[in-house]
Amino acid sequence: MRINHNIQALNAYRNLYTNQMSISKNLEKLSSGMRINRAADDAAGLAISEKMRSQIRGLKQAERNSMDGISLMQTAEGAMTEVHSMLQRMRELAVQAANDTNTKEDREAIQKEIDQLKLEIDSIAAKTEFNTRKLLDGSSAVDTQFSNANPTNLLTVPTVVDPAMESGDYQVTVEMGTISAVKKLTQPGAGVKSTDVIASDLTELQDQELKLGEYSIVVTDIVVDDSTIPATKSATIEVFDPDGFSLGKKASQIAQASSNVIQIGTAPKMIEIDTSQISLAGTAKIKIEYEAEFSVKRHDGTTYQDITFKKKITTENGVIKHGGLELLFGTNMTAGDSQFTLTNKALSFQIGANTNQNVMIDVPQLSTVKLGIDEINVLDHESANDAIFKLEKAITQISAVRSKLGATQNRLEHTINNLQVTHENLSSAESRIRDADMALEMTEFTKNNILNQSAQAMLAQANQLPQGVLQLLQS
Repeated sequence: MRINHNIQALNAYRNLYTNQMSISKNLEKLSSGMRINRAADDAAGLAISEKMRSQIRGLKQAERNSMDGISLMQTAEGAMTEVHSMLQRMRELAVQAANDTNTKEDREAIQKEIDQLKLEIDSIAAKTEFNTRKLLDGSSAVDTQFSNANPTNLLTVPTVVDPAMESGDYQVTVEMGTISAVKKLTQPGAGVKSTDVIASDLTELQDQELKLGEYSIVVTDIVVDDSTIPATKSATIEVFDPDGFSLGKKASQIAQASSNVIQIGTAPKMIEIDTSQISLAGTAKIKIEYEAEFSVKRHDGTTYQDITFKKKITTENGVIKHGGLELLFGTNMTAGDSQFTLTNKALSFQIGANTNQNVMIDVPQLSTVKLGIDEINVLDHESANDAIFKLEKAITQISAVRSKLGATQNRLEHTINNLQVTHENLSSAESRIRDADMALEMTEFTKNNILNQSAQAMLAQANQLPQGVLQLLQS
């Protein structure tokens, strides 16, 4: 028997200490509701759950960002709704003014209302803002401007359809020797069964300032001359361009046995028609488009580098979409390199928890100058008709912008739904790692509490063991 080292007491004390530490941890978890209160509780679990927490908080903020983005777009769209209404009213007034029942004074009165509506459109474009950020004055747009002589003969500067494109110098290339005219009969009529009714070849088309798209050949006033053998037919032939404007009309024999080409219109807007292809009264429609190989390049500080592969594309109403750009060509397309500068001021909405998880929104300037209606007047019949055409284009332009914003808004609503689902599932996973299972912890606490009481009792018993030595000393 030894009294200097009470091994049984030390053993009981060690177990008591262990039980007390376990009870302490149980109480900490039960009182905090967390399974991990410090890194020592679960080092790997802490690292994983902290990463999840950053994602969860980022997702929650991205959800709020998306909602703010929708609010911004709704503000812009609300302003454009009023611009749309004013354009519709201006078009209505232009139609009214085009009628020659109006006197000079009547048209001047109509013009006064149009002028006021133009002022209000410019006012809305300049003043509409969200959180002090201007929306419709062009400060949130992606602008392009030619930096050379436009050798490919684009009708307008390139329009950016991908607002994520970086600011810089770009080049659109139409590959040499790849341009060809494509004709398609979209509406048979007037006995026309072939696109050969348009006799203008590629070179002749490129010499004219015509638009690509659908041309209408209208045949009327058929006259049959039976005095000749064989009998001959004559008709009035009128050609309308893709915008619906008449290039001109001409009387000519039709349905001849051999080719008979006439010119309708005057240079530089003239087209050749083979009247031998026409045999009846009616309307035929033929699309004239171009096919060519296109590529888009960006200047890297030294030279222009491809950002797209060369691709053979057929225009659609003179338009191609390639490399994030929308390019409008006329029939005078030529091969070459058109260079332009792109300035990107689009709004970036952070719709994800991580770097570069964003969506770019560009809102073009919507002043009367940009809409092309700043100088319209209805003071005579011709001017009023021209105003109708320009207002129609402005209405189409506003509709396209509103449509794009509406589509983006729908996209963000789906983004919000996805963020909410992801947030929910990540929170569930993080909870399994970080949160305490209260039932399990209470079970552990009960077990450890009983063990603690038992250890205390055993320590008391072990402390009594050395007193047995006294019995030896008394004998």
